[in-house]
Amino acid sequence: MNKMNKIIFGIVFCIMLISLTAGATDTESVSDIFKLNEIVNYAKPCFTNGSYCSASAICNYTIYKPDKSIIVNNNLSTNRGVDHNVSFAVDTLGVHTANVVCCDGSAGCGSETFYFEVTGSGLNNTFGFYILILILSFGLIVLGFSMGDAPITILGSFGLYFVALYILFNGINGIQDLVTTWAIGIIILGVATYISIRSTYELIVD
Repeated sequence: MNKMNKIIFGIVFCIMLISLTAGATDTESVSDIFKLNEIVNYAKPCFTNGSYCSASAICNYTIYKPDKSIIVNNNLSTNRGVDHNVSFAVDTLGVHTANVVCCDGSAGCGSETFYFEVTGSGLNNTFGFYILILILSFGLIVLGFSMGDAPITILGSFGLYFVALYILFNGINGIQDLVTTWAIGIIILGVATYISIRSTYELIVD
C-alpha cells in the first residue's frame, strides 16, 4: 500500500469517527418522531394532579425548537375528549420541547414537558444506516485499492456520494447545521469525488 492510499484510508476512517461523534446525541426521552417540513398534529392527554382531566379542561401549548426559539407560544389547544391537540409546521431538525399547561376548574392546574424529534425521513434510529453504508463503502474502497481494481474502488465511492448527499439534505441523526453536519457532508463528498476521479484516471491510463 503506497503513501497516498494510506492517506485516503486515514481520511475515510476519520470521517467515520466524526460521524459517530456527531450522531451521539441525547434524545431527552423523545416520545414522538415527525418528518421535516410537515404539519404536525401534536396531541397529548390532559392530566391534573395525576388524574385525567374533565371534558371542560383547558390546555395551552408552548413549543420550542432545538435552538430554544418558539414555534407555538402559549396557544390554546383543541379539546378532543381523549386528548388536547395543537397543529403547527416543523422546519428544523432535532429535538423539540413541548410544555403543556392544563387547568381543570376546581382540580387546579398542572404542567408537563414532552420532547419530540424531527428527522428528514420521519423515522428514528437512522444513524446505524449511515454507519452501515460508510463501512460497506470503506470496505469496497480498501478492497479496490489493495487489489488494484479501479472499478471496485469507484463502486465504493458511490456509497460515499450517497451518504454525503443524504447528510447535506437531512443532517445526521436529527442534527443539521453549518458547523458540523454540513462540513462533514462536504468533506465526504470531496473524498468521494477525489477517489472516483483518481480511480477513473488510473483505469483510463491502464
